[in-house]
Amino acid sequence: MQPAASPHDFLRFLESPEGMALRAGFMSRRCRRGEALCGPGTTRDEVLVLRRGRVRVHTSDGRRELTLMFLEPGDVFSTHTGATLTAAGAVELLAMPTRHFAQALEAGGTPAVISIMRVLGRLLAHTVERLEDLVFRDVHARLARLLLALVRRQGLHQASGAWRCPLPFTLTDLAGALGTSRQSVSAAFSALERQGLVRREGRQWLNIPDLALLECHTAAKASSS
Repeated sequence: MQPAASPHDFLRFLESPEGMALRAGFMSRRCRRGEALCGPGTTRDEVLVLRRGRVRVHTSDGRRELTLMFLEPGDVFSTHTGATLTAAGAVELLAMPTRHFAQALEAGGTPAVISIMRVLGRLLAHTVERLEDLVFRDVHARLARLLLALVRRQGLHQASGAWRCPLPFTLTDLAGALGTSRQSVSAAFSALERQGLVRREGRQWLNIPDLALLECHTAAKASSS
C-alpha cells in the first residue's frame, strides 16, 4: 500500500490557467519560526493559503494550550476562527481579504469552488478525527495513529521493505498535538519502540520496520479504546 502524498491540489489549481485570476488576488507573506500569524482579537479578516512550511493551529484557556492541527502546504485557513496560528518554521503564505476571496471564488466558477471544497473537506475530516482521538483514544493509540498518518503522507519505501520518513515534530509539538504532556508522549514512543513498531533515527527521522504491523496495531488499539 502506497502512502498518500501530501496534498497540493489547491496550490496546483492556483498555478493553473483556470486559477490564475484567483491567484492574482493573493499577496505573498513570509514569516519566521515562532511568529504569530493571527489569534483571538486579530483585526485581520483574511483567507490564508500555506505555500511553504508548516503552521501550528492552537488554542488556550490561559493555563493550558491545545494544538488543533498542523497546516501543510496547500491547506487553507481563516483568521476569524478564534484559533491562534503560529509559524512552526520558516513560512510563506498567500493572503487575501475574506470579502475579496468570496467574490473571486464566485467569479472563478465551478473549478475554483470544487478545488477549495476539497481542501476544506480534508480539514473537516482531520478535525473530526482529532476530536475522536481526544475523546475515545489513549495517548498510546493517538501517537500510533499520528505516526501512521505521517508515514502514509511522507514515507519513503526502502528496499528492505521498511518505511522511512522525516519526523518534523519535537516531543513538545507531539504533546500539544496529542493533548497530553511531553513525558506521556516520551513514554508512549518508548512503548512503540519496545514493541518493534517504530524506531527513531536521531531526532528527525522515523523508521517503520513493518507498515502493515503498525496498521494492525493501530486498528486493534482503536477497537479496544
